[in-house]
Amino acid sequence: MQFKAVPGYFAAYPNDGFQGLDSTKYDHLRLINHNDWKELYDALPKDTQNCHYKLLILARHGQGYHNAAISRYGMEKWDAHWSLLSGDEYGEWVDSRLTPLGKEQVRRTGTNVLLPMIKQLDMLPHVFFSSPMRRCLETFIESWTPVLNETQKPMSENKISTRIIESLRETLGSHTCDKRVAHSMTVGEYQDFIMDSGHTVHWHYVTDYSEEDELWLVNHRETNPELDMRTQDGLSQLFGQLSTEERFISLTCHSGVIQSVLRNLKHPPIYNLETGKVVGVVVEVPTNIEGQTEA
Repeated sequence: MQFKAVPGYFAAYPNDGFQGLDSTKYDHLRLINHNDWKELYDALPKDTQNCHYKLLILARHGQGYHNAAISRYGMEKWDAHWSLLSGDEYGEWVDSRLTPLGKEQVRRTGTNVLLPMIKQLDMLPHVFFSSPMRRCLETFIESWTPVLNETQKPMSENKISTRIIESLRETLGSHTCDKRVAHSMTVGEYQDFIMDSGHTVHWHYVTDYSEEDELWLVNHRETNPELDMRTQDGLSQLFGQLSTEERFISLTCHSGVIQSVLRNLKHPPIYNLETGKVVGVVVEVPTNIEGQTEA
């Protein structure tokens, strides 16, 4: 199933043949042919019989305790030793939560990036998706709270439904930060979480969602080709759930997943994407995705 990024909307993909950019040096989210988000959204290609077009917002989670450990010890020592442990004296990182800095990062993203986007579009994303990992659930809560505090967009019973896609998790295996804790533990802590805005977040899981992590292996670190196959499956699940009218989509996930999504979409690489940052992509989606519905 071939999904494809469409150039000409963001600085990260201005034209075919672009070789990518370093997001620490250039604003990858800069709009290059439109004055604001509303103008960009209105300029999405018209749907055809064979293809639909979506505006996909990819949010990397804020700093987790594993990210802080990488900064503390360096990548070489992290990969060789610390990544195999469950934590250190500064915190645990199995299915890592956000650090206080991580929460601050994503609140800042909510205020400085998401809020202006939503105000200009005058609507929230039609559908929210997330990785199941705790750092992503916390990122969703913290980043969208400033938006909902300001906009107060009407929602059914003030409830936000966010769909969990197991396949859109970070690179699997060996590193304990990427091992999911028991489903009942996550649900017990985060299900129907009441945000500071007063909205309740309901995480929607498939009916046969496994209690224990069935994907993570202690003795095998997933390769990029393996990750890309899994991500393609996750994208098929994501786009297959959308109606034709659901064109503005949010996915809260991970650096590795975002890079894999970009590879799947034939989008130029975005290097050095920092924790808490957001990527925008216009995606061409074939209409023969299994499960895709008409509005």
